[in-house]
Amino acid sequence: MSGTVEYIPVTLNAIRADTIVGCDLYLQNHINNEVSYVLYCSGTNVVKSDKIEDLQKNHIKRLFVRKADQKIYLKYVESSLKHIINDDRVDIKEKAYIVYDVAKNIMSDVFEDPRSGEQVARSKSWVSNTIDFIIRSKGSFSGMMSIISYDYYTYTHSVNVSVLGLLFAKYSGFDGDEMQVFGTGLLLHDVGKTQIDPAIINKKERLNDEEFARIKMHVDLGADILKQTGGVDSTSFFPIMQHHEKYNGKGYPNGLKGDAIHKYGKISGIIDVYDALTTQRSYSDARKPFAALKIMNEEMKGSFDDKYFKDFILFLGSGGEKQYQKSKKIFPISV
Repeated sequence: MSGTVEYIPVTLNAIRADTIVGCDLYLQNHINNEVSYVLYCSGTNVVKSDKIEDLQKNHIKRLFVRKADQKIYLKYVESSLKHIINDDRVDIKEKAYIVYDVAKNIMSDVFEDPRSGEQVARSKSWVSNTIDFIIRSKGSFSGMMSIISYDYYTYTHSVNVSVLGLLFAKYSGFDGDEMQVFGTGLLLHDVGKTQIDPAIINKKERLNDEEFARIKMHVDLGADILKQTGGVDSTSFFPIMQHHEKYNGKGYPNGLKGDAIHKYGKISGIIDVYDALTTQRSYSDARKPFAALKIMNEEMKGSFDDKYFKDFILFLGSGGEKQYQKSKKIFPISV
């Protein structure tokens, strides 16, 4: 059985005592250089606290689930996310992985069913929990930055942009309410791409005029979907509607210029481009942070508000704290 079924590791710290996970949990055995998996707890049974304590006493830090059950497992973890974030026994990097994986699972579901009010509610809840993690945890910047995915999928891009945006929002002094509406807009900013032919989105060659015109429609399409679905704060629509607007007025969909673009739109535009440049795409290799910022500063000059672009550079070099001298040494770009 273990030769035909793929298993993935899950951290014991994500399993809460006296709960039902919903999928089978396995222990991994190594006998005579062969790996096998033994059922530890059925998905329909309660994971008793004494069983978890026994594992901890034996220094077992992870269990396994079948890869086919990963979404069930992540939905379970999502329901326990606040508890995990507030658990001081779980280290920062492990929390960061859990927060990120839960977000990917939510966004995968959002892109499967973008008109579902449940998915919007899950997205907002994830943002709320992630804000709590970022504010409570001193090492949240390094933890989250270390696990951002550099393989591009539309939903991982949405998660990356939201994570970067929330970290930058904290750095910039946004309050909790601002972070909530801003982060929700970032997480949902590309929902309209669910209405675009994947062949166009993933095309390796340069888009023709007709294809590019279609791509540009994703902004309005996403806003329409979310307005119909409801549950999204009006302020969250600034990142959704304005992440492709340019400071020089050459963006879309409305060709807004300068301060006609809301600060959430200005910031989301910077982060959207930065993540696109630093991520492996079907048509482009991932750039290193400095190379990406250099392209943005030189080849896209005029596209971004200088104040927010400079702040973003300083943010990346600062470890999430306002240490300007250190930042300038790491990213010596004049804007």
